[in-house]
Amino acid sequence: MIAQLDAAVRAPLTLVTAPAGWGKTAALVAWARTARLGDGSESPVVRWVTSHSAHGADVPGQLLGALSTRPDEELDKTGEWYGDDLLRAVDALERPHIVVVDDVREISDADALAELEALVRHGMGRLHLVLSCRRDPSLPLYRWRVNGSLTEMRTNDLSLTIGETAQLLAAHDVVLPGATLYELHSITEGWPAGVRLAAMAMRGHPEPERVLDDGGAFSTAVGDFLTGEVIESLPPDTRRLLLEAAVAPRLNAGLVEAITGRDDGARVLAELKGSNAFLTRNAGPGGWYRFHPLFARTLHAELLRRSPERVPELHRRAAAWHATYGIPAEAMRHALLAEDWPTAVDVLEKHWPDIVGGVRYDRPHEAAPHAPGAEEAADPRLVLAFAAERLRVGDLDGARDFLRRSDRDSGNPMLAGFAAAEAWLAGDARRTLSALPELHANTDEVRALAMLDEGEARLRLGELAAAGAPLHGALVLAQRAGMAQAQVCAASQLAVLEATRGRLRAAARLGRQALVTADRFGITDATDLGWVRMALASVYGEWDRIQEADRLLDEGLDLAAGDPDLLVAIATVRAKLRHGAGRLAAALEVLHTARRELGGAPLAPSVERALALTEAELRISGGDLGAARRLVATGGDPDVFPGWAACVDASAALVEGKAAAAASTAAQFATPSTDSALTWTVHAAILTSLAGRALGDRNRVLRGLETALDIAEEESFRRPFLVGGHPVRDLLANFAPLLPVYHPLAAELAAGSSPLAGGARGGGDGSLVEPLTERELTVLRYLQGTMSNLEIASTLYVSVNTVKTHVKNIYRKLHAGRRREAVERARELRLL
Repeated sequence: MIAQLDAAVRAPLTLVTAPAGWGKTAALVAWARTARLGDGSESPVVRWVTSHSAHGADVPGQLLGALSTRPDEELDKTGEWYGDDLLRAVDALERPHIVVVDDVREISDADALAELEALVRHGMGRLHLVLSCRRDPSLPLYRWRVNGSLTEMRTNDLSLTIGETAQLLAAHDVVLPGATLYELHSITEGWPAGVRLAAMAMRGHPEPERVLDDGGAFSTAVGDFLTGEVIESLPPDTRRLLLEAAVAPRLNAGLVEAITGRDDGARVLAELKGSNAFLTRNAGPGGWYRFHPLFARTLHAELLRRSPERVPELHRRAAAWHATYGIPAEAMRHALLAEDWPTAVDVLEKHWPDIVGGVRYDRPHEAAPHAPGAEEAADPRLVLAFAAERLRVGDLDGARDFLRRSDRDSGNPMLAGFAAAEAWLAGDARRTLSALPELHANTDEVRALAMLDEGEARLRLGELAAAGAPLHGALVLAQRAGMAQAQVCAASQLAVLEATRGRLRAAARLGRQALVTADRFGITDATDLGWVRMALASVYGEWDRIQEADRLLDEGLDLAAGDPDLLVAIATVRAKLRHGAGRLAAALEVLHTARRELGGAPLAPSVERALALTEAELRISGGDLGAARRLVATGGDPDVFPGWAACVDASAALVEGKAAAAASTAAQFATPSTDSALTWTVHAAILTSLAGRALGDRNRVLRGLETALDIAEEESFRRPFLVGGHPVRDLLANFAPLLPVYHPLAAELAAGSSPLAGGARGGGDGSLVEPLTERELTVLRYLQGTMSNLEIASTLYVSVNTVKTHVKNIYRKLHAGRRREAVERARELRLL
């Protein structure tokens, strides 16, 4: 952030805009202590002023006082300043000045705005203004963006990452399990004040994970802050509208108008967003906005406190709007909250396939609907409506309780749909499949549900070839029937499937389709969207777009609470990214943390196998071939991802110098087929080439390289070549020109570099007077990362003194005096 601000103040005006509690002042104070201009060698004069006027009328006077060496003489006897006083003060500056104007809640005074506009035009090179505001001032920002006079820092720039959230908690002596940390980050969305309030409430608490939803000190502190700083500061009409709209955490213009009875919903939403009232617009064409989760919770609590009698009617209006516009799950939820039982039952009977088969684990901001009384509960359809609502928020125990109370008519397809949904939520893919014959798919909606459930289950079981057809069919039927949630779910799972199969372009297209569809229907907080982001991150990782992949994984974590499969899937992708960056220890820690956080929870077979095979790859890079082979043999179902497992085995054989065995193992998957994933076809083809080179088999080298490059050009693969290190780049440089068809990609990849220097050891130590032993090579590979000697010893199950002896021998043999020199020398010799 400090680096961002240093870069930002090269422009005449820097605008730091975010809602209350987002750490604007703290960030600016930290930066002001070390502020630099230009190339960093120039230290400017930094002045700090604070506006005490509600409309910013005192800002010009504050600036004059900060810039003038004799501020009293700059004022006339009435205490006023002349129009050009500020400009003369700027002209008189001998050194560049940075003036931070903090806590400008709203600059609307006409004279102040005119003075600021003149300063921005006049102060080029001498004066750099930094305004800290809660909303944008009425200045020609659009013009200054174009001509480079303005730089901006907004909410996203100031939000805490998951790592920063953990650091702030640690400063309060609070350490949370990973799942609770992700949940906290999800509900605070990096809002610093919210994280600090949570830390204060958790400190010393015997069960800190319960603080987030117990309605105690944390909820009270957040409510008091947001009410005092935001809600009470709004005009009465705006406050009333916000409170009424609080029954729906996601809003668009039509929904606002339906709930409040106004006819200017679009204008009101745009104004609220512009005023930074904890409301953001979703990226996409749907025109949806959403409240910050904690602000939505606070607004709803205030609505219940101030106007409880209005709440049922507001929910009824929201239910009617959602039913009209084809969002049945939301219509049913609002009807249940309004205790409008007939409407809830009617919506369920008409749209149950979309409701029970669509996205799940939504993030509600209000309490669950009140259960019906004994008389209403006699209607099994209403009981099923409550079961559907519990399924939707991931409450497995609550859903099962309602399902036990429902009519168990074995011939009812709706009950079969609920049984499949309950099994899916429980993570039992085989039980999901066993429930499908009872669905009696005789309409497009029911057929879409049956195909969706089958495709999801087979994907979780790792049956990739069998998952594609039902998922594609489900998407087509859901689109035809206008099933909002089923469309999002089917496109999301297809994106995961295609990413797993290495069809990267199709995965990216389907992922974007899922996100656009979700935005169109206002779906923002479902785990299916977390799976989409995981799939897109996997694609971007293969394309070597690491920054985008990391961002998507962080977004996916915010949606992963309660889904251990998604948490582990995200961990495996992130471990691959760390491994590709040469951070082996960090990659292993990501996986170890994921295993630790599972707490014995069962995983889907595909996720369990991916976790084991990812760790096996890391173990090979660290030289621990025994552990790698054990993971391949015992880590999950051996029938899942056979191509991946074969690549791991072939890689281990190459490291051992068993080129013939490596070639035989990899050759089974080195040719594209409908049954194998392209990702592992590329890897297998590269391994075949490497083995062929070690065997002196030129034809094998060329065949493997041609296959790998053909697929890479088609799908834009980069990672398999970059992580292969020097051996793969040598192949590309020496053999790609001999291929019958020229591959422009080969030259790019041959010139590319990767921090990871893995791959086969092909006799590159011949120039050493005394070659490294196998164990010394293993320790050398760990020296590439940041692991200490103690950590290496723990990983290899040896004493720290043994590791020190190996390190000493490595330094002596490589003529190196320290770790970095040893690693650089080893790479020059192609030992790594």
